[in-house]
Amino acid sequence: MSYFITGGTGFLGRNFIDRLSQRKGEIYVLTRAESMHKFEELAERMGEHGSRLVPVQGDLREPLLGVDEATRAELKGKIRYFCHFAAIYDIAASAEAQTATNIDGTRNAIALAADLQAGGFEHVSSIAAGGLYNGTFREDMFEEAENLDHPYFSTKHDSEGIVRDE
Repeated sequence: MSYFITGGTGFLGRNFIDRLSQRKGEIYVLTRAESMHKFEELAERMGEHGSRLVPVQGDLREPLLGVDEATRAELKGKIRYFCHFAAIYDIAASAEAQTATNIDGTRNAIALAADLQAGGFEHVSSIAAGGLYNGTFREDMFEEAENLDHPYFSTKHDSEGIVRDE
């Protein structure tokens, strides 16, 4: 069994990979070329499990996450779970950056998962998908989200909607 993780070098992804390392299988981690040092730190931190981590060079903002054709051919049919953690979690980031990463990045991740014939797609969302809803916001209340005027809230809501629809 193999896993493909976006955002694996970030806070949430690193902690998820720590837990995932207790399961069998290779863990492919989408890694931007300029972030290879983060991947290497992650692999070192994993100790004996670090050898199971495999960097996959790409970029969330590119079609099919920028993963080259040879790598896609090698991974086709081998990924049991595709786990999408990568996003901009910075409320102060520009609207353009948030749209490119949170919305377009989610679409690109779904497209790659489909291209790889992944067994499942898991998306890590955020309470921000509810906007500034006043009160308890449950997962089954997606359509009730409100006050989505800020790009952080709207892009988190839209990316969740894309996963729900596709």
